[in-house]
Amino acid sequence: MRKFIKYIIVFIFFLTSSTYAQQLPQLTSYELNPFLYNPAFAGVNDYTEVNAVIREQWSGIEGAPETKVLSAYGLLRNAKMGLGGSVYSDKIGAESKNGFQLSYAYHINLKENLKLSLGLSAGLMQYKIDNTNINAYDSNDPIFSLPAIDDVVPNASFGAFIYSENYYLSLAMPQLLNSSFSAYDVLDEDEETNLIQGSKLESHYYFSAGYKYKINEVFTVQPSVLVKMIANQIQYQATSKLTYKDMIWVAPSYRLDDAAIMFIGYDINDQFYIAYGHEFTTSELGSVSSGTHELKLGVRFIK
Repeated sequence: MRKFIKYIIVFIFFLTSSTYAQQLPQLTSYELNPFLYNPAFAGVNDYTEVNAVIREQWSGIEGAPETKVLSAYGLLRNAKMGLGGSVYSDKIGAESKNGFQLSYAYHINLKENLKLSLGLSAGLMQYKIDNTNINAYDSNDPIFSLPAIDDVVPNASFGAFIYSENYYLSLAMPQLLNSSFSAYDVLDEDEETNLIQGSKLESHYYFSAGYKYKINEVFTVQPSVLVKMIANQIQYQATSKLTYKDMIWVAPSYRLDDAAIMFIGYDINDQFYIAYGHEFTTSELGSVSSGTHELKLGVRFIK
């Protein structure tokens, strides 16, 4: 346990920048559904789980991000392989991303009460910009001569997840393929085209770790940290989840230079649960936004 805490502290000290720009949706409830970040999480629990997440970011700002995700994952009968999948929709103003991913994970026993899961996911993503919703500064810009930019690209992610009964370490690398999407303008009747806009998916790196400590017969606390990295930019978030009788829990959290967060959840029974999170924006956006709302519903199919 001491070595585990030491490694986490050393890792955090390497976080020299808090400026962050990302292409992937921002989600508050990483602790509730690690599968959305790491395909290796499929099969970590001994039951199948289905989750729905609805997120409205920066409420009160027109064109602010809206994200919806439906995921399902679980362990196969041989207790060594997990399968999962997700469909998502992420919209920011005139820009939207819709897609799906299928995941496979293989679990290895390292020693008693310690396992390693390696996961891989693959799928397709549709990237679209609706120019009819944009008031262009330069009406002659050729990028706005098209009614929409629409492209479909492949996508893949890799993940590793080390876990025991009381702690876990997670490393995920989404958008491994660095797929490019482009917009073309038709030049003549022979359908010759000219590239007028192009970009690509950047690889991200997610690291998270958590430890579960039983205070007494009633309360359990689980501190955790999530670090996101892209290029030379880093963002991190710390959370402490306090659970009462495995039924009701609260999870205060802080994302550096971005938001203070409070998540509340309730396990209706062993099968159903519901959770709601609110982010209080601490950046300059807080002056024009009432915060971010995130709702999560989950169903567990226990063997």
